[in-house]
Amino acid sequence: MRKRAGIFIDGTNFYFIQKHFLGARVDIVKFVNYFRKFYDIYNAFFYLAYREEDEKQERFLRLLAFSGITVVKKPVKQLKDGSLKGDLDVEMAIDMLLTRDNYDVAVLCSGDSDFERLVYVLRQFGKEVLCVSTKESTSIELVNAADRYLDLKDILPEVKLETA
Repeated sequence: MRKRAGIFIDGTNFYFIQKHFLGARVDIVKFVNYFRKFYDIYNAFFYLAYREEDEKQERFLRLLAFSGITVVKKPVKQLKDGSLKGDLDVEMAIDMLLTRDNYDVAVLCSGDSDFERLVYVLRQFGKEVLCVSTKESTSIELVNAADRYLDLKDILPEVKLETA
C-alpha cells in the first residue's frame, strides 16, 4: 500500500531558491506530479505573500488553484521603516499540524530553519518528513531534523518550467 503525502510549499522560499541557486524556474504542477509517482497525494498547499496589484502573480495563483493546488495567501505588508513583510511560516506550520491525520509523509518544500521544531513535532506524531530544497539554501538544522532530504537540483530536469 502506498503512503499518503501532503505537500507544503513555502512559495517565497521556493522563489528565492529558483532565482539565486537553480538558474531555472520550477513548474509547480510538474513538481506536485513528480511526487505522485511515489505517493498518493492527499493535498498540495502553496503559501505565498502577494502584492494585490500584481496581475502576473494573480494569474499564477489562479493557475495553481485550477490545477488542484490549495493556495494560501496573504497580502504583503509595508512596515513603518519601509521594508516589506509577508511571512506565512505560522500558517504553514498550523496547516501541517492540523492536517497530520491525512498524510503519512509531509513533503516540506523549504530550507528555512524556522521549521526545525515543527519537523521534530511531526516526527513525534509518527510522520515522515521529506525536506526539498537546495544545499545552498537549506539550514543544516532542518536537514538534521528531517527523515530525508531531496536536493531540488536532482529532480530539476523533471520539474523544470518549459518556456516558449
